[in-house]
Amino acid sequence: MTEKLSQLRDQVRAVDEELFQLVAKRLDLARQIGALKFEAHLPIKDYQVEKAVLERSRQRAEELGIYPSLAEDLARLMIRYAVITQDANRQQRERQLAGPAQNVVIVGGRGRMGGWLSEFFEAFGHNVSHVDNASSDRSSPYPLLPDLHAARDADIIVLSTPIAQTAAVIDQLVELRTTALVFDICSLKTPLLPSIGRARRHGIKISSVHPMFGPDADILVGRNIMICHIDDLAITAATRALFEPTTANITEVPLARHDQLMSYVLGLSHLSNLVFAEVLASSGAPYRDLLNAASTTFNSQIRVTTPVTRENQDLYFEIQAENSHTPELIAALEKALAAYRQTISQHDRVQFRALMTRSRDYLGDTEAAP
Repeated sequence: MTEKLSQLRDQVRAVDEELFQLVAKRLDLARQIGALKFEAHLPIKDYQVEKAVLERSRQRAEELGIYPSLAEDLARLMIRYAVITQDANRQQRERQLAGPAQNVVIVGGRGRMGGWLSEFFEAFGHNVSHVDNASSDRSSPYPLLPDLHAARDADIIVLSTPIAQTAAVIDQLVELRTTALVFDICSLKTPLLPSIGRARRHGIKISSVHPMFGPDADILVGRNIMICHIDDLAITAATRALFEPTTANITEVPLARHDQLMSYVLGLSHLSNLVFAEVLASSGAPYRDLLNAASTTFNSQIRVTTPVTRENQDLYFEIQAENSHTPELIAALEKALAAYRQTISQHDRVQFRALMTRSRDYLGDTEAAP
């Protein structure tokens, strides 16, 4: 019995070794494919190919008598790491084509997003340094400048600072009359508009950027970076050029329209998840009981909601409280809830179906779907 078990485990280890060798071979093939795509100016992501891979995996699983879900999970994992491999390869090639190194100062560089930006600019050969609270306990390999005055003559100054502090930083840079290209990465822009306006009137080269992802992003394929333009084509182009060597989807939007979009993209998505969690927390039902009775939809919602509840509370408050479009958003949320309340209380099946149909048709817009 013991000897047979040991033999079987040895066979499992041998199969695992074969699997890892095949994975290495697959990633090498992905790297070669990525190189050909780069030369042909083709995008890394090919949704039709991915769909075909997933369908082929499910079909093969049925033929071999293994779990289709296992085959699909493996296929998705292989696709993800093929994309990571191709993305890293493309960025390496883009770095080889990059222009001369520039001096980049990240204000708030000791923060998590400041750290991501530091690695991003360093990866493209730029010289990175920080202006931040000297008492910060976050270790960093990047030089710490004493103050903003020391950053005055940088080529690029990135403001990775809290929304409530960013306007004051912009005002300081105006006083210093910096010649750098300056941009913030705040989630909201309305609180910055007066300071950005003053900076422009004083000839500061200022722009505004919003990376639509957090510091844990390991690949940029399929992720969005918003460039908020302020009617200066040269500054907008210079800001955009910093991110164009990546595989991110770069979108330009008027600065004044940014917060309206964010009221839905951030405000509504955050608020609906927080309200969902608050209803559960106030229900009196033990969470374990809900998980034991959970449906597929409930589990999917929980997977989205749980990380939201663990995010930066001050940032999430600012995203709601500092956006001038939030009252309009909450009114729309209340109106939608009232519409469903009415159809349910009146047992109006026709109207309930009409509401669902309207949502389905909107979300089924193939022109807009990712």
